[in-house]
Amino acid sequence: MKVKYYYIDDVLTLMPSNALFQLHTHDEYEIFLFLEGDANYIVEDKIYPLNPYDIIVIRKNELHRIYHNSVAPYRRITLHISPAFFHENNCTDYEAPFLDISSASGNKIPANIVRSSGLYDAFLRHKKYSDNFTKSEDTPILTAAIIEILYLVNQLTLVSTTDFSNGTLKEIISYLNEHFTEDITLNLLEDKFYISKYYLCRAFRKATGLTVHEYIRLKRLAMVRDLRAGGMNIGDAALQAGFHDYSAFYRAYKKEFGPAPGKNL
Repeated sequence: MKVKYYYIDDVLTLMPSNALFQLHTHDEYEIFLFLEGDANYIVEDKIYPLNPYDIIVIRKNELHRIYHNSVAPYRRITLHISPAFFHENNCTDYEAPFLDISSASGNKIPANIVRSSGLYDAFLRHKKYSDNFTKSEDTPILTAAIIEILYLVNQLTLVSTTDFSNGTLKEIISYLNEHFTEDITLNLLEDKFYISKYYLCRAFRKATGLTVHEYIRLKRLAMVRDLRAGGMNIGDAALQAGFHDYSAFYRAYKKEFGPAPGKNL
């Protein structure tokens, strides 16, 4: 039986609550198509106001979340796709937008480009074809529709249109992204960025939904998964990612993912 390397979902939430949409990361790629609502999308140190038909492209291990400005009904389509899909279907050239992790690459494809390029129509075609099959089933026509979506994304230039209005907060998040394997304290950030650590804690949680230490922990856990995928043993991977105490890593991993790390890493 052919392995299905992607998952696509269309969900309507009538009264969204930000408590249910926390900053998170995963080891596959995501294409997020916004259809309805009143929200912004946060990816690492960027924030994107959303309009219907905007697309957000999320790369492997990028921390991201949606932030609802009100309880307006929220609808989106998400396509999660494994890096293995590109190799299995001989379309590795289309993986390029997901591999560019430079800060200038951006994540947003604006609605006008999504519509004029035919990208939204490609999503509709996949939905039309998938209505004839079960949710877990994969067929050549469904795979072809996914490849068309990836082809179109690859043809477009991703645009980073907006950023955090708080410039200091953006600088702090960028600093954390570059130094999360090091020992970072609130006192260090207070001294380095000339900002009260109490104000920082409030502003950081408001922007990301996490504390500074929770953000660092997620970045480290994502790095451990990457290093393990490359063949490094779990102890060395945890140490290189910044967990100097294996028991601290074990607790952090279990709290975030549930099963003990040795079972699926």
